[in-house]
Amino acid sequence: MFDPALADRRADMVPLDPPEHTRMRKLAARDFTSRRIHDLLLGVDMLIGSFLDELERAGPPADLVSSLAVPLPAAVMCLVLGIPEADRAGLYRWVNPFTSAAPATSNETKDPIDIGTALADMYDYVGRLVAHRMESPGDDLLSDMICARNGPDALSEEELVATTALMIVAGQETTSKAISRGVMVLAGSPYWHELASGALPAEHLVEEVLRHQSPVDTAIFRSAKVDTELAGVPIKAGEQLFVSLQLANLDPSGRRNPRVFDAYRGDQAHMSFGYGPHFCLGAGLARAELAAAFMALAARFPMLRLDVPLSELTWSVGSVVNAPTCLPVAW
Repeated sequence: MFDPALADRRADMVPLDPPEHTRMRKLAARDFTSRRIHDLLLGVDMLIGSFLDELERAGPPADLVSSLAVPLPAAVMCLVLGIPEADRAGLYRWVNPFTSAAPATSNETKDPIDIGTALADMYDYVGRLVAHRMESPGDDLLSDMICARNGPDALSEEELVATTALMIVAGQETTSKAISRGVMVLAGSPYWHELASGALPAEHLVEEVLRHQSPVDTAIFRSAKVDTELAGVPIKAGEQLFVSLQLANLDPSGRRNPRVFDAYRGDQAHMSFGYGPHFCLGAGLARAELAAAFMALAARFPMLRLDVPLSELTWSVGSVVNAPTCLPVAW
């Protein structure tokens, strides 16, 4: 069970309904345009290249999680929000508490997770970042959101801090897990070789990775507004519910052979970015980042393969997102 008091502190936009959600989302979404994402891709490609250079220099075997899947999304969010590179390494320490289903349940850190303390630390950092950017605006999304505060329906400073914190976490964790899970199913497969040769478009492959290997197993909890019944189970108003996005993606009534990974299927529609008013703000950026990462990785390492059997992989637990905590690869 989530503590509702802590949930409210995670991100103001997530638990809101219209019209409040609509106002905040509109202001945040104005900078996630296709043109902005296109302009960011050059920087993203350069970041990917630098990480792959380091991976190649170190030589096989390597852990793809620590060498690419974790640091790349953190670096991209620093680029998007104008966060100093010196702070990049510290960003990930807030991700697990933010996405944990309960205190001290993740196996991705050695120390028990104190959600309250982690959230306080994160919001303190973001508050100082916002204050600094107010004094010295830059060419980044955070500066644009600050400038938008001068217009109608502007974000309050508290909303600005909460929205920035949400972007920092959401922009890292889901993409990181998608990279890990994507490489897990693709490395050494015919699809990987087709991707490396350019025969298979990376953008098409990304959609099947997101459908078949959704990084978000369970959506952030929802609360029932009225007494109802679902599949014969009574649900009372105020009770918490978790909706499985992964099971929706594997629903046989929605597509043929849903448990089969098929990069060429024509029914790739999925729920991994959510649906409706709460559809993921950063879906376009995530898709572009994943396509760039898979394409560059396959081109550089066409013979990439897992270095251990699938059964030996250790998975993260206790979070709404999950993937192998370590992904040993060789080439």
